Parts: sequence; structure tokens; C-alpha cells
Amino acid sequence: MPTFSDLPEHVRTHPYAALALGAFLVAAYLCLVNLDYAALWHDEAPSAFIGKNLLERGDIVGWDGRNLVGGTNGRTLNDELRDVLPPLMYVLNAVGFAVFGVNEVSARIMHALLGILSLALFWLLLRQHVRDHPRVLFLCFLFVAWSPQLLLYFRQSRYFAFMVLGVVAGFYFYERYWRSRNSLWLAALTLVAALSFFNHYAGGAVTMLSLAAWHLLFRARETTSHEWLRFAACGSIIGALGLTYLVFIGVIGGERSGHLAFSGVTGVGEYQGTTPLVPLRIWIYVRELFTADWISWPVFLWFIGMLFLVRRKSRPATKAQKVKRKNSKQKKAHGQPVLKKEPEHDLPVTAVGGIVLMGLLFALFSAVLSQQAIWANPFADLRYYVAALPLLLPMKGLFTEWAWRKSKIAGAAVLVVLLFSSAGAAPFNIRLSYTGEPTLGLHLFQFVREIHRPYRDSIREVSDYLMQHAEQDDLVYVPGFADREALTVRIGQRVLFCCILDQDSPLPRARIEEMGSYLSVKGVVPDWIVLFGGLPNKYWEQVKTRYTVAAQLDVHPYPAQRPELNTHAFEPLPARGRGVYILRKKQG
Repeated sequence: MPTFSDLPEHVRTHPYAALALGAFLVAAYLCLVNLDYAALWHDEAPSAFIGKNLLERGDIVGWDGRNLVGGTNGRTLNDELRDVLPPLMYVLNAVGFAVFGVNEVSARIMHALLGILSLALFWLLLRQHVRDHPRVLFLCFLFVAWSPQLLLYFRQSRYFAFMVLGVVAGFYFYERYWRSRNSLWLAALTLVAALSFFNHYAGGAVTMLSLAAWHLLFRARETTSHEWLRFAACGSIIGALGLTYLVFIGVIGGERSGHLAFSGVTGVGEYQGTTPLVPLRIWIYVRELFTADWISWPVFLWFIGMLFLVRRKSRPATKAQKVKRKNSKQKKAHGQPVLKKEPEHDLPVTAVGGIVLMGLLFALFSAVLSQQAIWANPFADLRYYVAALPLLLPMKGLFTEWAWRKSKIAGAAVLVVLLFSSAGAAPFNIRLSYTGEPTLGLHLFQFVREIHRPYRDSIREVSDYLMQHAEQDDLVYVPGFADREALTVRIGQRVLFCCILDQDSPLPRARIEEMGSYLSVKGVVPDWIVLFGGLPNKYWEQVKTRYTVAAQLDVHPYPAQRPELNTHAFEPLPARGRGVYILRKKQG
């Protein structure tokens, strides 16, 4: 039977590096396996659709010659039908389609690969800070690499993976530059920051603000005037590129300027609360970090206490402490016993604290710059600060190391509980939006089971039905734009989605007429109507003379495979009578 001495030399001398490599390979597998396990959901679908158009038509337009994808009433498109969101995710999708063909795997694979790359860079970032503590390095990396929440985000055809990559790579390149003063690292940092902006406008700005704040807190006094000029030049380059693109795409300076003018978000009204909006937003965002178990509150309290102790120990010794040390030395010299506790091994609390602080800064600036109407939905969309997750999780790794040093049994128990469950947030766990139940569970096991044994989702069920029963170029009406856009990616080559635009659409009349009269609600009678979430009696009374119920699909109407823990279900949810109704126009 092989023994430890039979292992290769590099494994025996660096066991934690070998374990980290194993953890990385498992994470890479979980990023890539069965990427088509669920249909593209509401946010993924437009990204994939416009990426396909970029490949086929050479532009980031929401019109493919048959169907239109552009949010509510076409509001996410400018007058040239270009989508106004950052273009990097469309470029990545186009690359995936060009290499692997147009399908769900291709839509997600480039983002999954970027997620894997971000894990590799995160390992390097950890080595910058805690390379002299190999077990701490491994534990911190393990909590990030095997985070089911992070892996869920990496498997999305959206901006999430590059947002994580941008923050990790930016912080890593910043440290490399500061330690070497090599301008190539500053150039790499500038490139990553610029790409982060073109990946997500607010996310890119938050990345730069977080790095700037970190530098001001820790490095400002050591920075020469020449280096300040370098940083200013890099920031100016990024700002100029971003401003030029925003003017080009029409977000700034056009007839429609600003976020809400293009998002089409309605019904939220103006904030009427008494608490100032920015503090309220910060409170909600910070609260979500704890309830979603991104920050385990017991671990966080321990971490703050350790930072306080480390800072206290770093203070100059008082006169009494100096006398006590002198007496101890004298006793030792005369052979007298000196009673003292076993010295605590040095924990790299400050080093890990620097990484954690970067994550907290990212979360803070994300809350400040967020456009989310938190007064309408009093919770934070976790996706807006997903890049903070890998920077916050090392706290759990450090806590596990501390417990391990106290007792190997205790350390192993802490590792199992914090790694494989969401018990660190109990009893404040975030609640699943669809059921109201707390998301307390064994999320890593649930995630692995889900991607290997996927359950039915409404988009795939409806697509399969229409592909089987609808004729070529039948007109299909779906009231909800999000459901319609998700269906468009799957069956847009078979059917035409109609009644999308009304008289209030901001798109030019001439453009609408060029695309096709069926896009307008006026005078169009669809062949099919698809209703997600049930068939209201009032609506049925209006259409029953023209339509029959062709199918009632007993499937939860909302795609619960989206990545946020408060909207993600690791197992199928009951339809409870809401399901999906498919109506067909009567013949004759």
C-alpha cells in the first residue's frame, strides 16, 4: 500500500499546494459540466441574442431580421437599435458562438472560462498576501473555489464572471506594480479597469473607486508625485474611453439620457421614506451580505475581535509591560520558572484583512452607486456586488485555521459546517422569494446535485411545446417582455413574437415600420398567447371567444435557476395552480 513517503517530492514538500490544485480542478469541472442544464433565463437571453447578432450582423443590435429584443417597449435600444448596456458580454458570447455554434453551452462557456481564470488569479492574489502560511492560503482558496454561490454566477451568460475577474485581477496587478514599480503592471491594471467598465458601467466605476480608496488608506504617504501623475493618467484614459462610448451609444447627451430612460423600469415612483436614500441603500446591501452568508456573522465578529487584538499588540509597550518583561528575563536567567501561556502562532489577520477590506469597499461603493429602487423591493440584488464575494470569504478560511490550531476536531467541524452549509447565517438566512422559506441548507451538495440532475424549467417546457405544435412563422404573443426574450433565443427561428411595441415606444416610427407591422400591438391578432403565472378570469373573459386553452403546463412559471440565492431553487418548485397557460387561436 503506498505511503506518504512514496508520493512525489513536490507533493510531499508542498501538500497544501497540491490540495489547492485538486480543489481548483474540482471547481473548474463544476463550472463547465452540463452548462445547458437549464434554458437561458431573463437576463441571459438578451445577452446571448445580441451576441448572436454581433456575430451574424456585425453590430450589437436587438433586431435579427425576425424578432426584436430590447426590454420593455424597446427601451434598452437606442435609435439605431443598438443595445445601450456595456458591450463586453456580447463580444464574449459572439466568440463562444463562433467557436462552438449557437446554443446554450456556447452562450455560457466563455463566462465559465473567465470564472476559472479568476480563481487562478485569486490563488496568486492570496500568495501575495499569505504565502508564508500555506494552510491558511489553502483554506481561504477552498472557501472561494467551492462557493456554490460563486459557481452559480460563473455559469451565467452575463457580466458576472468578468466582474469578479476584473476586481481580482485589478487588485493583483495593483499589488504587483506597487511592489515592483514596473510600469507594465500598471498598464495591465489600466487595461483590466477599462474592460471592467465595458463589462458593467457601475461595476467598472466601483472597481476603480475601491482600488483608489484602498490606496489612499494604506499607501498615500508612500506615493511620490510622479506616481500620483501616473495614476491620474491611467484614470483619465479609462474615463475618456468610457465617456466617449456613453456619448456614442446615447446614454449621455442623447434625447434619452440616464438609466431609467433606457431601462423602462416603471411603477417604482419616487422615494418617499424619511431615512436618507444612500444610508438606507448601504444598510440593505450590508444586511444582505450577512443574510446570504457571504459574511458569516459569527466569523465576522471573531474577525473584528482579532483585528482589534492585533492592533492592540502592535502598540508600543507601556512602562508596566516593560518592567514585567524585564522581571521575566531575570527569573529565566536565575533558573526560576516563568508561568505563561503557550504562545499563539501568528495568524495573518492583517494580511487577510487587507483582502477583506477590498471586498467591503467594493460592496460599499456598489451600494452607493446602485440604481436599484430598494424602496420598491426592500432587498439588494446580490448580482450587483458579486465581485465582493471572493474577497470576503477568506475570513472563513482564517477562522477555520484558528479553530484548527485550537483543536483539529474543532477545526474539521468548522470547515465542514461553513464550507458545506449556510449555517453561518442562521438564524438570519435570506428567504427564497417564491416560498418565503429561509435558504438554510447544504448548498454545495444541492448545487452539485442540481447541475447533474436538472429539473424542468418553464422556458424550456414552453419552447418544446411550441416547436412541436406551432407552424413556421406563427405569431406568438407573450405579455411579459422577460419571458418573451427568453423564448426568443430558443425558438425565434420558428415563430415571430408580436405585439411588442405600443404607441409610447421611444424607437423611431420609421424603424418600427421597417422591422415589421406585427411588432406593433395595433391591429395584430396572434396565433398563440403564452401566459406565465396563470390565466386571470378577467383576461379569459376578454379572449375566450377567439382562443382555446391548448395546454396548461404544470411547471413553476418563473425560471428559478437564476443565480441569486434569494431567487434560486436547487430543486423544482410546485406550480400551485399558477403554471403556464398556452392559448391557441380558434380556426375559421
